[in-house]
Amino acid sequence: MRSKLATLFLATLAAGSCVLAGASPASATESQYGKSKWISAESGWQNAGVYVEPGDLVQIYYVGGRWTVDHREFPYVSSRGYPWHIDREIYQGCKILSQHPYGTLIAKVNGDYYRVGTRASIRARQEGFLQLRINDADGCLRDNDGAVRVKITISD
Repeated sequence: MRSKLATLFLATLAAGSCVLAGASPASATESQYGKSKWISAESGWQNAGVYVEPGDLVQIYYVGGRWTVDHREFPYVSSRGYPWHIDREIYQGCKILSQHPYGTLIAKVNGDYYRVGTRASIRARQEGFLQLRINDADGCLRDNDGAVRVKITISD
């Protein structure tokens, strides 16, 4: 909520208008709210700096960058992750979302997990901070390398 309120405040200052008491921060910033963020392959869950509420539509888009789950053995890939023929060659005990390939960008809000890949539209079921990471468990990050950049927008 703080992040949305700060955005609302800045948008209001820029527009030179007044904010009505009781106005919804999400609806007031629907088309203006956007954030760009680098997500490292070498870290676990990373706070995207975005607080969502139930019902918010969170859109996440891959902008660029590459990463790998093992810089010595496997190529760098986009946030889509590894193709299945390469994914099968990687030890399968480190996936967070086992039905999706290694290297896929994934998200969570509290206990709800989502596959992002190169693009996702997520309707938040819970309130909380959006967190992002590579589909590779904490104990397996030491051989990872690289980062991807994403753009995040929120609307009702």
